[in-house]
Amino acid sequence: MDPEERSEDVLLFAYVDGELDEDQRRRVEELLTRDPNARQRVAQLRELNTLLKAAYQKDGNETA
Repeated sequence: MDPEERSEDVLLFAYVDGELDEDQRRRVEELLTRDPNARQRVAQLRELNTLLKAAYQKDGNETA
């Protein structure tokens, strides 16, 4: 994975986690309109977040 892909992944992780400011969020959403691979990655990250939250709630009895 090259540095550009890693940088994009960091942005996508932050996007999924709701940690971007408005300008960054808008740029990611523009990327998602034109890049099917980015859309797929966001879908995967959302699924991963769902699985992690479910695992923590089940095993750790934590609520987030």
